[in-house]
Amino acid sequence: MVLRGGLAVVFGLVTVFWPREQIGSPTNLNIAVTTVDVLLLAYLALHGVLVLAQGLRTQTDMRMPLLGQAVVVVPGIVFLLLADATGQLRAAIAVWAVLHGLIELWIWRTHRDERMSSDFLIVGGIHVLLGVVVLAGTEMNALSVLGFTGAAAMIAGVFSLVGGYSRRSCGRAGTVAGAEAEES
Repeated sequence: MVLRGGLAVVFGLVTVFWPREQIGSPTNLNIAVTTVDVLLLAYLALHGVLVLAQGLRTQTDMRMPLLGQAVVVVPGIVFLLLADATGQLRAAIAVWAVLHGLIELWIWRTHRDERMSSDFLIVGGIHVLLGVVVLAGTEMNALSVLGFTGAAAMIAGVFSLVGGYSRRSCGRAGTVAGAEAEES
């Protein structure tokens, strides 16, 4: 989860600092659809690989939803490979974000009684909201799609980083406490 969060934060930073083309006036900026397509393809492919690795390493009941998130990346990648217009970019990201967010919400629902489960709720909500915004934004250009996706990825990435690090720290603290109890 920490690696997924790190990837999302790096992707969010890349979207902020990626060079834009000036169209007309200095306030009218854009990015080519093919450039956005390649950036989003790279992010989704890397994200899918990390989710797949996490799902394969997990031995709990969280394995199935994680593998589901890895599968959800496939339609997003296929749609992005076929995309050559802004509307197609919007559709690809909207479908991926809504499905990914719904699975995150499912993970939260099945684990909501556990400590530190709220990051799944927040990340799921962010992805569903991204999908709705991108789908509803009929006047969006490629720069807007990239910007909204990058912003959502960065916010979700921070929560994933913090949640993953907290789980790892608590797991290690529990292991150390269990070893000390056995020694006593």
